[in-house]
Amino acid sequence: MASFPKDDRFFTKDWTISLPSRPEPSLRFIRLTPAETPAFIRFAERAVIPPAPKSTEAPLTEPQVPPPVVIPGERMEKMYAESRTRHHALDVFVSLEGKFVGWGGVFEITGPGEKPSVANIGIRLSPEVRGKGLGKTLMQVLLRLSNELDTDIIEAGTMKHNTSMRAVAKSVGLIETEEIKELPGQGVVAEILFKDIEREKWRDFDMVIEFKDQIASD
Repeated sequence: MASFPKDDRFFTKDWTISLPSRPEPSLRFIRLTPAETPAFIRFAERAVIPPAPKSTEAPLTEPQVPPPVVIPGERMEKMYAESRTRHHALDVFVSLEGKFVGWGGVFEITGPGEKPSVANIGIRLSPEVRGKGLGKTLMQVLLRLSNELDTDIIEAGTMKHNTSMRAVAKSVGLIETEEIKELPGQGVVAEILFKDIEREKWRDFDMVIEFKDQIASD
């Protein structure tokens, strides 16, 4: 497989992406930094995946206690700091008319040194902007950015009831497989996987990148 040059500036600088293909002049995809932590947390509280439908049947076993939930801001800040040297994660927020309306991330889910290393793609959109094609566009941006990560494999995972994520993945040609994925300390994190993603196909995705001269301080 051909090896493509990577651009370290995606990790050492902050940046803004605009897309010639989208008609909205105010649409931007901006690297998520610790400065946006409060806005990120407020967004995460609103843009949640609908819960799985409740079964009318009695459970056969005692329900398991879910693992502690990682505070979104803490995860983002940790990923941001470590990514400067590890080049293993990028978080993006979607800004439309100056409002925080979406989040997307591509980030390593295997531990440091584990081989093969695997990165996952995740997206969330505010309810008011769903159905406008932003999910597909955000996924395309993340697939382009996935080429910059120092990981061996890129995949996406979700739960069966998250039909929105499944539709977005299919809209860019990803093939879904029913497969349970568990992570240490988190339990089951996916029931549907989109594997064998050919990220190289997205190297030439048309986007305009503006790198900032100074990266935000810690």
